[in-house]
Amino acid sequence: MLTITIGGQAGAGGHEIGAEVSRKLGLPLVRTLAIRKLARRLDASVDAIVRKELAFGSKRVRFANALEYGLYRSAMYGWDPHLAVDFGFWSDSDSTKRYLPDQISTDEYRDAFYATSEDLRSMGDSVVVKRAGCLSLNDSPGVVHVGIFAPREQRERRLANRLQVGAGEAARLVRRFDNDRRAWFSKLAGTEPEDRNLYDIVLDVDHAKSDSDIADSIVRESIQVKYGDEAHPVGAY
Repeated sequence: MLTITIGGQAGAGGHEIGAEVSRKLGLPLVRTLAIRKLARRLDASVDAIVRKELAFGSKRVRFANALEYGLYRSAMYGWDPHLAVDFGFWSDSDSTKRYLPDQISTDEYRDAFYATSEDLRSMGDSVVVKRAGCLSLNDSPGVVHVGIFAPREQRERRLANRLQVGAGEAARLVRRFDNDRRAWFSKLAGTEPEDRNLYDIVLDVDHAKSDSDIADSIVRESIQVKYGDEAHPVGAY
């Protein structure tokens, strides 16, 4: 089994690079599926899960409008920024579901989060992008955890390009993401996403390398971590 989790800093390129790794290895890309699995375990809407996670770090959970909320979800969870205001994907019509974050206790949320590791393991080989896979799959054999880090200015430029927003808005989003993700990791495991000990492979990336080149490095190093001197070819790579 070879499952790769990709985490690290918000805006460092995990979503784009993870997609490249998935393509090169011919493995399923797990991104929005993980949060859907969590929502199902909690009998809650995906929107309630998003707002529950927001509440861990932000005093201001409300957003000015649908566009602002859509941009946040797109950048934080990797959904298509061009569909940022499409609430259909994130909403459920089942009247029995919980829709408010206050309906989900922190302990209940934490237990369900770690229980999703069973769902992810049952998928077999895959590339899990974000969703703190380095925590939920921490004790799973055959899983390689990758942390991607980049200078703040580079992270801001990447988000500005991905979301088609100005430099000031991108800088504000990066500050909020860093705060929210640290609070989330603290609630889950008393740690933070910048803790490099969480990862088997740590990459400090810069603009000199393309996402494809970085993905090549992840593929090579992940196979080495998994198989050592007896490295095997995996998937289509």
